[in-house]
Amino acid sequence: MYQDFNVMVQELNSIETLRNDFVSNVSHEFKTPLSTIQGYVQLLQNPDLSGEERQVFLQRIIEGITQLSQLTENVLKLNKLENQHTLMEKKEFRLDEQIREVILFLQPKWEKEQLQLDIQMEKVKYFGNEELLYQVWLNIMDNAIKYNLPTGKISVKLAQTKEEVVLEVTDSGIGMNEGTVTKIFDKFYQGDTSHQNAGNGLGLSLVKKILELHQARIDYSSIENVGTTVMIRLENTEKNVVAQSVELQVIRMLF
Repeated sequence: MYQDFNVMVQELNSIETLRNDFVSNVSHEFKTPLSTIQGYVQLLQNPDLSGEERQVFLQRIIEGITQLSQLTENVLKLNKLENQHTLMEKKEFRLDEQIREVILFLQPKWEKEQLQLDIQMEKVKYFGNEELLYQVWLNIMDNAIKYNLPTGKISVKLAQTKEEVVLEVTDSGIGMNEGTVTKIFDKFYQGDTSHQNAGNGLGLSLVKKILELHQARIDYSSIENVGTTVMIRLENTEKNVVAQSVELQVIRMLF
C-alpha cells in the first residue's frame, strides 16, 4: 500500500511537471511574436518614417500576427488530438492526389528557392481521415523546403504493397545531428536554434499524434550538411486491401 502510494505521488508530480513545462513553453512562444508586434507598432509612431520603411514594418507585424495565429491553431489541434483515442470521419481517398495537392500548394515556396523535385508516386487509395493526413504531408513537405538549401533537391516516393503504404521524402538540406533527431517530436523543440526558419516546434508533435491515430510509423534519418529522409509507413486497412485487390482484378480482365 505504501509503495503504491509513493508511485501514485511520483506520477502526479510528473504530470504536474509536464503541465508546468507546457504552460511555460506556450507562454514563451506567445511572448516572442507579441514582443515583435509591439516593437514595430512603436516604431510606426515615428512621423519621420518613409513610406518604404512603413511598409517593411507593417509586413513584420503581419508576419507576427500570422505566427500567433498558427501557434494558437496548433495548440488547439494538439489538445484536441491528445484527448482523442479513436479516429473519426474516415473515408477512402486517393493518397497520391492529396500529396500532389500539397506540393502544388507549396509551389511558390520551392520555386522561390529554385528547388528540384523528383516525384515518383504510385496510384494509392487509402482509407483514413483525409483532413488530418493533409496536415501531415503539408508539415513534412514544408520542412523539406524550409530546411533545404537554395537549388537543392527533394525526392518524393509513394508505394503500396499488400501490407503497407510507404511514403519517403528526402531533401538535400542542412540535416540534423543524432541529438536533434531524438527530440524532434518533443513539443516546442526546435532544432534550428538560430530561429532563422519560422516555426513553433509543434508541427511534428501534431504529425506524430495523427499518425499514431492511423496506427502508422514515422522514422527520421539525417546527416548534418547532407540532408534528411522521412519514412512514413501506413498499415493497409481491410478496405485498402480490398480496393487494391478489386483494382488488380479489373486490370487482369482488361488484358
